[in-house]
Amino acid sequence: MCGIVGYVGNRDAVPVLLQGLRSLEYRGYDSSGVAVHNGANLCVVKRAGRLSALEDALAQREVNGRCGIGHTRWATHGIATDKNAHPFVSSYGKFAVVHNGIVSNYLPIAAFLRERGVSLVSDTDSEVIAHLIDYYYTGDVLSALCRAMSVLKGSFALGVVSVYEPNVIYGVRKDSPLIVGEGNKEFALCSDISGISDFCDRYFPLENDRIVRLAEGGAALFDFTGRTRAFSFQKREREEADDREEGADDMLSEIRQIPASLFLGYESFPSTEVARALNGAKDFLVLGCGSAYHAGLVFCEAMREIAGVHVRAEIASEFLTEKSCITKDTLVIAVSQSGETADTLLAADLAKKSGAKLLAVCNVRASSLTRLADVSLVTRCGRERAVAATKSYVAQVHSLLMICLEYAHISAKITKDQYVFYQRELALLPEKTEEVIRSEPFLEKVALALKDATAVFFLGRKGDYAAAREGSLKLKEVSYLFSEAYPSGELKHGTLALMEGGVYGVIVATDPLLLEKNAATVSEIVCRGASSVVVASESLVSDLPAEYVVAIPDTLPVFSPVLSAIVMQYFAYFAAKARGCDVDKPRNLAKSVTVE
Repeated sequence: MCGIVGYVGNRDAVPVLLQGLRSLEYRGYDSSGVAVHNGANLCVVKRAGRLSALEDALAQREVNGRCGIGHTRWATHGIATDKNAHPFVSSYGKFAVVHNGIVSNYLPIAAFLRERGVSLVSDTDSEVIAHLIDYYYTGDVLSALCRAMSVLKGSFALGVVSVYEPNVIYGVRKDSPLIVGEGNKEFALCSDISGISDFCDRYFPLENDRIVRLAEGGAALFDFTGRTRAFSFQKREREEADDREEGADDMLSEIRQIPASLFLGYESFPSTEVARALNGAKDFLVLGCGSAYHAGLVFCEAMREIAGVHVRAEIASEFLTEKSCITKDTLVIAVSQSGETADTLLAADLAKKSGAKLLAVCNVRASSLTRLADVSLVTRCGRERAVAATKSYVAQVHSLLMICLEYAHISAKITKDQYVFYQRELALLPEKTEEVIRSEPFLEKVALALKDATAVFFLGRKGDYAAAREGSLKLKEVSYLFSEAYPSGELKHGTLALMEGGVYGVIVATDPLLLEKNAATVSEIVCRGASSVVVASESLVSDLPAEYVVAIPDTLPVFSPVLSAIVMQYFAYFAAKARGCDVDKPRNLAKSVTVE
């Protein structure tokens, strides 16, 4: 989940590396560092804390060079300290390495190195990489890298510089993402194309088990045996506009961008490609983690209600540990904002190897998931900087609902008139999200009531339960309040024992057929002394009295999670702000989970 960047070219490397790290800080912000070749030696500066700490340190010393690597860290091995920050340098400063991923066999490698007199100074798995490359160096950097790769196990992307080859950087990939970019007589590598997009107009995603050598004179690609491999740069596609509001937190700005994202997503829905993926599917499996998994749960409910089809949704990490029930008639829909989520990628790859067709729902065109998939649906949200998914989650739900409707149509599960009716309702959702956003001041008032809760329980039935799960996740992610989600019918089976003063129940209630049951849930919470918040369709609110009642525009119940999600994102945002939390970079979390 760390971010790495490298640069070689005709300009000062430090500003380029820092700009790349700013773009990558969403991937981790426990520490950061750079290593720059100054023409004679490797100059390394690294600091624990946010990127600003590194910037302050660099301002105090002169670091110059046209070649370097940088890193921003999300800690997996070793706490966030200066000594555990990247880059790591081998003995006598011959090699410097930045690493994204995990070295699973670092303990035996560390023991091997210590037996040969190497002193390890950090608590990380990453440090052994630099020393191992140095140990195998006998006059050729590429050969040393290849020998090291034959020993290392795990998943990793590396950036490597050496005193032996001035103005050269190496990039290495094994299961962790790495993009190679080309500009005007300059080259770069980065975990995410956004980190180098300002000056690289061509790129190629590094494939697994590949090493790239970048120098001012050009690029060369090798496999892990050192054999030359063919490659070609491709022109970078134009990204969606980034409408970040000046002075606003990224999370708030991205919530407000939801209507525009949905308008674009609806207009650009690739119906022909999606129909190709759906053709012949008799079994459906949705894979995702976190918010992406919750989007899959909404899809499951929509497929039951609209198409009369049972769909499985599984957390990708759990799917990897279970016996696979996949056939050639299975369509696997893998959902990921970044397309680099490690568990989702591994699960999708396993499903595809088992014979399934793979459809990706992803926000990044040049991602590992879209390259793996048979068909990809890009959600067209534009870049999402805040760690907590907001516009990307709503766009995933919206895209999955369109997939559901497309399947129901081409498989004749609904009539033509029904299809037109559902399409009309889907087309109205972007406009209805604008209505929700106009209620922002009132949602802030409700959130301020939640901020001092001892616990918050999100409750719902059917699709509203899927929405409740996402609401609970958002609140705990950014405000650190204790929160859980339950089906409303399970309230009496244990959870009711926790209802008391200081506890809040947030009831999502958008289905008219469940009005009486939802009203009973509210009553059960209130009469035990807990406080209640209802998020309900506008036509139902008068029959659901609660301490706070939030009305959302009427729509079909299966479509309502698009609207209720925004309400709960606002709850999380404003509660977190009131509690003094960093809403864009919540503690212990990172945006792109590229390790298992």
